[in-house]
Amino acid sequence: MIQRVFLLSVARPLHPLLSVACAVVALTFGLLLRDASTLLPFVAGLALLFIIVGYGALLARAALIVVPLAALIGALAAMFGGGITGGLMTFGRISLLGLTTALAWTIDPTQLARVLRQVGAPPIVAIGLLITVRSIPTLVGEAMRIRDAMQVRGLSLQRTPPRILYRALVVPLLIRVLTLAESLALALETRAFTGDPHATVYRPVALQGRDYGVAALLMMLVIGVASVQWLFT
Repeated sequence: MIQRVFLLSVARPLHPLLSVACAVVALTFGLLLRDASTLLPFVAGLALLFIIVGYGALLARAALIVVPLAALIGALAAMFGGGITGGLMTFGRISLLGLTTALAWTIDPTQLARVLRQVGAPPIVAIGLLITVRSIPTLVGEAMRIRDAMQVRGLSLQRTPPRILYRALVVPLLIRVLTLAESLALALETRAFTGDPHATVYRPVALQGRDYGVAALLMMLVIGVASVQWLFT
C-alpha cells in the first residue's frame, strides 16, 4: 500500500537501477559524515534534488512521516546524553534514511525485473524477485483477513492458546500460500515460461538523458559535501 502511494506520487520514475544506485550511494555517504554541519546540508541538497527531478509530491508525502519521526528521535537522543549535536545528527540520519527509502519505493518491480534481465540476470532470479515483491502485500492482506475472521469468532491473538491459534491462523494462511503458489505456477506454465536465458525482454527499459542528469547532480552534491568536510576538518 505504501509503495503504491509513493509510486502514484511520481509521474516519471527514474531508471530502476539508477534509483537503487542513488539510494545506496546517498545513504552510505550520509552515514559516513561525522558532523551535523555537513550532514544536514547534504540532506537538504538531496531534498532539493528530489524537487528538481519532479519528485516534489513524493518529498511532501515522505516528509509528513519522516520529519516528525526524526524530530522525536532526535529530541530523545539530545535529552539522553547526545546533546544538541547528537540530536541534530540523529535527526539528519533518520531524515536521510526516510528519503532514500522513499526513493527506493518508487521502483516499479516489473520494470526492475525487466532491467535485471537486460543486464544478464537469470530469468528465474528476475521473476522470483518480482513474485516475492508482489506477494508480500497479498500475504499481509490475507493475514489481516484471517485475523478479522478470528475476531468475529471471538478469538484474540493475545488470549488464544497456541494449539488453537495454530489451527485458526497458521493453517488457513498456509493453505492460502499454497493456493497462490499453485496459481502462479499455472500462470507461468500458460505463458510458456521456461527460464531460457536467451529469451527476449518485452519493452526494454533504457536510460534517458534525465537519468544521466540526476546521476551527475548527485555526484556533484556528494563531491561538494565531501570537499567541504575535508577542507574544514
